[in-house]
Amino acid sequence: MTERRHLLTAAALGLAAGTGEAGAQPRPGPLAGRAALVTGAARGIGRATAILLAQQGADIALLDIARPEAIPQTGYRLASAEDLAEAARLVAANGVRALPLAADLRDRAATEAAIGRAVGELGGLDILVANAGINVSRGAVTAVDAEAWQALLDVNLTGTWHSVRAALPGLRRRGGGRIVLVTSIQARRGAENSGAYAATKWGLTGLMKSLAHELGPEGITVNAVAPTTVSTVMVHGGRPREEPADPREAGKRLGYLLPRPMLQPEEIAQAIAYLCGPGAGAVSGVTLDVNAGQSASLSA
Repeated sequence: MTERRHLLTAAALGLAAGTGEAGAQPRPGPLAGRAALVTGAARGIGRATAILLAQQGADIALLDIARPEAIPQTGYRLASAEDLAEAARLVAANGVRALPLAADLRDRAATEAAIGRAVGELGGLDILVANAGINVSRGAVTAVDAEAWQALLDVNLTGTWHSVRAALPGLRRRGGGRIVLVTSIQARRGAENSGAYAATKWGLTGLMKSLAHELGPEGITVNAVAPTTVSTVMVHGGRPREEPADPREAGKRLGYLLPRPMLQPEEIAQAIAYLCGPGAGAVSGVTLDVNAGQSASLSA
């Protein structure tokens, strides 16, 4: 796969690289002067995280595959170039630099090229949020076909590994930083008819803890955020959401202990932003659960 195919210029996505929207004023905040890269940033948790980090003052590189039909095993359309451009626009509206990049994280060379460009244009990296991930058609672990299993491994595990490896030079250039991996409650409890997905997310937990050991001496914290079911295109399988008359009923069906509707991406972004911020400088090797009380029933 060529770099041309996987690495789009910011101009091609309708936003000038390295600039906020005209008239937008930079917001002072706890991340002012920091540079962050968020994968899977075109929509869902990734977009919400990119916007929140921008609101806190960070310049943002937004990386996404930006090809809706690239992984047919998912059964839903992935983010588009238009989704990525809109996410970048929303980030830039906060007066920070927004750099949209399109790359397939399964392709190591394309990932290195995209993240290398982010490091070059932003002068290094302080934060990596490795959020990009997929799910495939639900079914028993023994019934998942080989192509779907491999797609999960290639994106959720290998793609995250590619992202971390490519981002490390930028973090080291700044003398330290933060890495946050997005896992899932399913990594902690297993899941009927979604075991292949759960396996990849449990693998990320092991990766996170190992990286915390290896990178701690360099001043790089490594943590994870594990959401429960969140209202995203992946969770809804590309279908329109059907909300019950009493929103709290949705939470009950999902096993939430708190009386509330399905969680929104912005709520997960808040947890990620905490781990990226100054208040978490001594936190590393931790999984922060965001699951409306379901942690009370977890034993793993």
